[in-house]
Amino acid sequence: MSTKVSQINVFPVKSAGGISLSNAWVEKIGLSFDRRFMVTDSTGKMVTGRTEPKLTEVSVGIQSNGITLTHPTMSPLVLKYSQFSMSEVQTGVWKDEFAGYSTTSTANAWFSHLLGGNKQLLFTGEESSPRYSQSAQTQVSFADGYPLLVISEASLEALNERSPDKHIMDQFRTNIVATGCEAFEEDRWEKIRIGGVTFQVDRPCSRCVFTTLDLESGRFRVNGEPITTLSQFRTDKDGNVNFGMNLVALNEGLISADDEIKVLEYREPEVYEDNTTPKLNLKCSEVEDVALDFKTFWFTSQQGTLPSYKAGQHLPIELEIDGERIQRRYTLSSSPTRPEKLSISVKRVDGGLVSNWLHDNLKAGDKIKAQQPDGQFHLSDDSGKRQTLLLLSGGSGVTPMMSMLRALADNNEINDVIFLHQCSTEADIPFADELKSLEDAHAGLKVMTILSQPAADWQGMSGRLSQEHLALLPKLPQREVFVCGPEGFMESAMNLLETLGVPESQRYQEFFTPPTVGNDAPAMEVNINIEGEFIRGENQRPILVQAEEAGVYVDYSCRAGVCGCCKLRLVEGEVEQPDMPALFPGEKEDGLVLACCCIPKGDVTLVKP
Repeated sequence: MSTKVSQINVFPVKSAGGISLSNAWVEKIGLSFDRRFMVTDSTGKMVTGRTEPKLTEVSVGIQSNGITLTHPTMSPLVLKYSQFSMSEVQTGVWKDEFAGYSTTSTANAWFSHLLGGNKQLLFTGEESSPRYSQSAQTQVSFADGYPLLVISEASLEALNERSPDKHIMDQFRTNIVATGCEAFEEDRWEKIRIGGVTFQVDRPCSRCVFTTLDLESGRFRVNGEPITTLSQFRTDKDGNVNFGMNLVALNEGLISADDEIKVLEYREPEVYEDNTTPKLNLKCSEVEDVALDFKTFWFTSQQGTLPSYKAGQHLPIELEIDGERIQRRYTLSSSPTRPEKLSISVKRVDGGLVSNWLHDNLKAGDKIKAQQPDGQFHLSDDSGKRQTLLLLSGGSGVTPMMSMLRALADNNEINDVIFLHQCSTEADIPFADELKSLEDAHAGLKVMTILSQPAADWQGMSGRLSQEHLALLPKLPQREVFVCGPEGFMESAMNLLETLGVPESQRYQEFFTPPTVGNDAPAMEVNINIEGEFIRGENQRPILVQAEEAGVYVDYSCRAGVCGCCKLRLVEGEVEQPDMPALFPGEKEDGLVLACCCIPKGDVTLVKP
């Protein structure tokens, strides 16, 4: 099977939406219409989706005499080349400084309204680009460094096989998508021909934080995907995380989708060390009903020993549903003290794709794949914090509590534990028999249930979780409290616990929604001190972004928590710092943070490490 072009994409406005074409004219500076426009601030500094994710929501249409711009919150805008003022504006892309051309005041106002502040839309010009790229050593449009990028479908599939998230080609701003070759075959290409155009394959494309933007939510993934996964098997000796190959056209001409990609010369590919943790191959050994529309799925390993984990952590599983690979995280209900099996307990959800599929299809003998267990919601390693506990759950939030309770029982550590669960009816009470047996066997365990829709003969607590319910619990302010359940339940529970005097340091909660970069704390101004330079900032965005806006230099490269160039030491204050590959074990505890992805919680002082 020959290698062919499966897709041709152009991105007329830098960082905005792309357009798939059946054919495209190749110029020395790239594909016609590709990256010919760029948004900047009033000083000419480029504005991209790295700092303004809303840009990716802008759709661009190509017309013979101009372009159209649309956004869900804006009126459509038609721009005609003939109306451009074409005044020179000094601007730059990374290290390249050059002059772009002004477009119209209407376009400037449109982007200013969308993004805030004073923005302007610049044009490269119709004949040729005024920019010479230091990286590519040739003329380039407003693209980051090279005129063109090629990635194969097989390479994307290989990434998705390793990553816990599913990624699409649009995340990588790919101009030419190849099909019919092996994964990362493009690493070996030195020179290729498509149609009548010959391309020099220059070097691997180093990826940055922009690829971690979830194009559906418009927010950056706090888990750093796909950079986190790519860093495990696509990091070169200089620390660059590479995916895709940069191209330079050696002549002009037409290329089309379905054109053959002829490899004229090969190269020795970059050698990468593969540090990827292998996926788990699991076999379902038993399906157990634990309540109405609530099942536990037990798994054994097909590879020998199962991985260790902590009670309360979750298991990222992968399923094939209607020909599509779906990934979901389910909290483990099994206990790490019983290493021969893993289990997840899943409640059927109306309209839930995966929960319904599991209930209707997964049976003993079936095989699935999973990632290694992980998560920050788990029992403390400090035995002193496991003495006086409240395990508070609602609905399917009972699953981590069962893991914790089983582990405590197996380790003979049930000294003073209250297990309080809320559900609808008696038929919905999960693990009822096991919980009664555990309560009978352990004097230090009290199991309590609140029913929101009890039968007339129900003798226990009823209604929704309330202050009155929690006030019945002895020594509540002294307890370490774990909370898990639907969002509304957890919000109510955390507020009630605060009201009743449980310190914040003793309250832990688990969320079912995937994490994203952002700060849900109320917005407020903060003082940021970096090496004696003071910034009046806020508690909603990463320190690096705020430093750049204030003209305070902080070294950086990937902007994705991978390279470690922006590492600083936190001397005073607190920041929200997600776990990232560039923070090695112990560094976070030693006060090291990454300016590109840490958000100040209040006034902070930072210095170079």
